[in-house]
Amino acid sequence: MRIILLFVVAAVASSSSFVAHVISSEWLPGWVSSQMQGVNIQPSWNVKYVALISSIEYGVAAVALYALMREQLIKYGVLSAVVVFSLLLTSIHGAFIRQPLMDYVIGNPLQVVFAQNAFKWLIWFLMSAIVIIGYEIIVSPKSRANQVSKGVVQKY
Repeated sequence: MRIILLFVVAAVASSSSFVAHVISSEWLPGWVSSQMQGVNIQPSWNVKYVALISSIEYGVAAVALYALMREQLIKYGVLSAVVVFSLLLTSIHGAFIRQPLMDYVIGNPLQVVFAQNAFKWLIWFLMSAIVIIGYEIIVSPKSRANQVSKGVVQKY
């Protein structure tokens, strides 16, 4: 029964964000178009620098999520933790099933859907691998014990 109730919670949460998406996609493009009349935007490398610097948001969030989930994920080994964590991050982003399915439904050939989404999957896999391996090197008990023995950090 608890599983069914949790599924209902997930469905209501997903539906609420879907409704907000549909409502905004109905009026937002027209509003943006009216606001942008007469505005000239020039492509610039400066935006890539801002994107690079602000991308730390994903990394910080991934480290925080992994820290909260570590105890359960690491039990199965680093590789399994990386795979599961990357699937979770990809799914939270809507890029695991939803986006490829939507790309296919709108008429993209299967090879195009795969090519479009493979890079999204790769991004989340790489982030997961780096977060988990980095976290385990820095925070794992062996690493902490080694740091304590060398006097780098204090023992609590």
